Amino acid sequence: MSTAVFKIIFCVIITLFSIGIAKAQFISIADYDNKAQAYAILSAQYTKLAYLQARKMEFNNNPQAYCDTGRVSNLIALEYADSALYFAHDSSKKAIEIMCRVINYQHKANEFFTHFSNKKRLFNQKSLVFALGNAIDDAYLASLLFDDQENEEEIIAESKERQITRIETDEFSFMTIKEIYGNRLTELSNEINALKKQKSTKTGDELVIIENTIEQLKEEEKKLKEKIATSSDKLLTIQSELSEEILKIVDEAIFTTEKTGFYNEQVPVPKNPEMPEGLVFRIQIGFFKKELPEEHFDGIFPLASEQIDNTYFRYIAGSFPTYEAAKRSLQKINDKGYSDAFIVAYFNGKKISISEALSK
Repeated sequence: MSTAVFKIIFCVIITLFSIGIAKAQFISIADYDNKAQAYAILSAQYTKLAYLQARKMEFNNNPQAYCDTGRVSNLIALEYADSALYFAHDSSKKAIEIMCRVINYQHKANEFFTHFSNKKRLFNQKSLVFALGNAIDDAYLASLLFDDQENEEEIIAESKERQITRIETDEFSFMTIKEIYGNRLTELSNEINALKKQKSTKTGDELVIIENTIEQLKEEEKKLKEKIATSSDKLLTIQSELSEEILKIVDEAIFTTEKTGFYNEQVPVPKNPEMPEGLVFRIQIGFFKKELPEEHFDGIFPLASEQIDNTYFRYIAGSFPTYEAAKRSLQKINDKGYSDAFIVAYFNGKKISISEALSK
């Protein structure tokens, strides 16, 4: 993805907050003409969620769960803060300065969360709360200072890229959440097994305490499994959307041969997708009499298939603005063992010869 695209983090309000913050109320970006202001407010709202989790870490007997939720909330708040800067008009100098300060506080908070997650002990909890509290105050302050004007030309020119970045951010967020849940599930299983071994050596009140603790851990384990199932379903929806939308973006930086495991039975290779307008170069990997399993092309992204005469299937990869860009990516596909792959050209959705494409 191009450098400009990475500056636009367009993260949707994630339903992940079945993690205990589902009841939280967030503003709707659609209700605001001033997008910089809206993103600053959302950044403050998610930072507040992280702040509340940080406060609970000090007094709860299971601080890891609050640390995980706080860390994800803070990361989303950071993405919204970046979006506020992107949409800010150059004249909003004071607001931009304050928002940069917010981002610094959020980065510092992320360091504290990560340290605790790795060390399993509280580290400078007051500094964590202080950083998040300041980030909340400053984000709300910045939201009041952003001018109504926006960099409209840049926004219109990159609207498609923003949409793709939003989807990719969602995908990353849910993959992060699944990883956090999975790690915690392993920890719970280990804790339960360890306590079961201790039961044989305990009697009386100590035995009752251990049995109650095991029941509590099993209940948390059950809820985590439900959350993993919900997150997995949402991730599949996001990846299906991404597999279609990414093909509409003509950009060499999107192409990769290392996105392993993306396409599968639940997220199949798109068939006969809508083609971008204008001149587009793609790489034809192969021409086959039947559809091939997704793992046959594992790692190549984005990928699509075209059904020819209801019989044959042409597999193509990437969407490139120039022949030279396609040629560079062709080498990567050749290196994966597809020596017969070659470049094809399309104009307004119709396949044309390379010589015709180069003359345009």
